[in-house]
Amino acid sequence: MRLWQRSAGIFLLVVSAIVIQQSVQVLRLFDAGQPGSGFMPFGLGVILAVLSVLLILTHLGPEQTEVRFLDEGWLRPIVALAIMAAFTVGFTWLGAVLSVVLLVVAWLLILERKSVLISVVTGAGTGAVIYFLFEVALRAPFPRGVLFGG
Repeated sequence: MRLWQRSAGIFLLVVSAIVIQQSVQVLRLFDAGQPGSGFMPFGLGVILAVLSVLLILTHLGPEQTEVRFLDEGWLRPIVALAIMAAFTVGFTWLGAVLSVVLLVVAWLLILERKSVLISVVTGAGTGAVIYFLFEVALRAPFPRGVLFGG
């Protein structure tokens, strides 16, 4: 199993090298004293390179035993994908804020096995922060959803 992580780390390290090279040679890091179009890809390429090296270094050593598909440990990722799919579908109908609230509540209740009170309070708090940050402070409204006339 470690071979796959090392291989992924090497692949991502090559991708990060290409991103860094392209952001320096093709795009401009700085343009007229300000960050240019290559500044953000360069920074992200450096971050990806650091994380790739960490991935490679943390998975050195002998191979581990193989885990077969749908054995232990696969239920949570499948449930997480189902929650994210429901969030994606619900985004259009419920709007951004309510779908984020439901995403957080479902994630905490089902995957993290938190109490109902903690899940609901955290979900409502997340929705309130998103609403006030984007709707009030930044005046960049999210979609309201079909159910709410959006």
